[in-house]
Amino acid sequence: MSTPSLSTPASLSMSRSPLFVTGKNNTLAADGLDEMSLGVKIYTGAKTSPPASNNYSLSKSISIDEIINFEISDLVRDGFLHPFGKFNITAPSASEVGEVLWIAPSGDWTYSNNGAAPTTAPWGTGTTYAFLATEGWTKRGEAQNRPTAGPGLTIERKHKVYSSFRESLAALYIASNGLNALMYDINGTKYWYILEDELGFASNSNESQNKVIYIPSGVLNVFDYVGVMPSGSYSISLVTNSEGADYPDRVTADGGVVEGWNCLMNAIDALGGQDKTTYDYDILCETKYEPQIIQYVNRYGVSDYVTFFKRSDESGQFTNDSYRRSIYADGFTEPDFKTPQYQDFNINSRNSITLNTGYVEEAYKDVIEEILMSEKVSILEGGNYRSVTPQRGSVEYFKEVNTGNINYSMTFDYAFNERNLIR
Repeated sequence: MSTPSLSTPASLSMSRSPLFVTGKNNTLAADGLDEMSLGVKIYTGAKTSPPASNNYSLSKSISIDEIINFEISDLVRDGFLHPFGKFNITAPSASEVGEVLWIAPSGDWTYSNNGAAPTTAPWGTGTTYAFLATEGWTKRGEAQNRPTAGPGLTIERKHKVYSSFRESLAALYIASNGLNALMYDINGTKYWYILEDELGFASNSNESQNKVIYIPSGVLNVFDYVGVMPSGSYSISLVTNSEGADYPDRVTADGGVVEGWNCLMNAIDALGGQDKTTYDYDILCETKYEPQIIQYVNRYGVSDYVTFFKRSDESGQFTNDSYRRSIYADGFTEPDFKTPQYQDFNINSRNSITLNTGYVEEAYKDVIEEILMSEKVSILEGGNYRSVTPQRGSVEYFKEVNTGNINYSMTFDYAFNERNLIR
C-alpha cells in the first residue's frame, strides 16, 4: 500500500533561491498522482494566526513520473519589507515586521494507490507545514530547500568599523540552535548577557519578528548598551547551549539569590564549556578621507553593513530631452537670437559615488559578492539611509597570496534623480 509523499521547505528558508513544494507517488508500478492543489499564505506575526484567505491558489493536473512540483520563491518574495531601521538600536531587539515571514502551504491531491480508483484527500491544512523565510539566497552547491540552522546570519569576517557609525548584528534566535547568551569582549573585559532577559521573549516564540534578532554591534551602539567605550578592537559572541545562561533561573526558582554570575560564565568559558560564534571588530580612524557606510540585505536576507574607509568620488550623469522650435522672421523682422531654436527640457542628473574599502582580508570577497547580489542597498547620508544601486559587471575577487594587500573599489548609483520631479 502506498500514498503520496510530500517535500516542503524547512525553516529558515531563503526565498531568493528555489523553494519547492513537491508531491510524488511513484513507489509502486501502478501508483499515480493525477492532480495537486497548493494554497500559499504569507504573513507576519504569530505562526498560529495565518490569514483567512490564501495569498495565492495554484493547481496542476499533469504529473511527470507521478511527481507534481510547485516552485514558489517568486510568490513569497512579494511580501518582504526591509525598513533598514535597526542600525541605531541600543539593546537587543526583534527584527522589523516584514523581514521574516511565515509561509503556510496547504492543499489537496488526487492519487491512485497501485492502480486503485483515484482518491482525493488533503495533504496539508492550517499551519502544518508552515516555515520561516527571509529574502536570502543559497550559494552554488548548497542543498535546495536548505534551512539555515546556526545562530550567525552574517559572513564571518573581521568587521572594520568607524567610531561614529552605528550598526547591528543579526542572529537567528530559535530553540533548535540553542542560542541563549551574548558576550562582549571589550578592552580585555568580558560582559555577559542572557538573551531571553534582554529581549523579553524566549527562543521558542512563534512570532516571526522574534525569530531573527538584532544585537548592538557598532561602536556607539555597544557604548549605549554595555556602557563601555571600545578602543582599538572588540568582539561579540553568540553563545549557544550554555548551561551557565540557564543557571540564574534555576537559582531563583529554588528561592536563591544569584551571585557571581559573570565570574561563573568566565570560568565556564575558560574551560571551553560553551559553544560560541564570534565576530571580531576593528575600529579604524580615518584621518584623510570621510568614511562611508553601506547597509544592504545580505545572503541571509537580513541587514548587514560595510564601511568604506578610503577615497570616495561622486559624479553626475546628466540627461535631457530637446526639441526644435519655430523662430519667426520676415522681411522687416530679424530673428531674436536670445530665444533658442533648440530648446532643452526634462533636464536631470542621476549621480553615482565610487567608494574604496581600504585594505581588507580575503574573506571580503564574499561580502562584495553579497552587495552585488543584493537588490536592497543604501548609503548613510545626513543621518538617514538613501537607496543606491551597485553597478554590476565582472569583478575580480582578490587573494592575499596574490596581491598582498586587498582593496575593493565599488560604484553605486543613487536610486533617485537629483532634481526631484513627480514623474
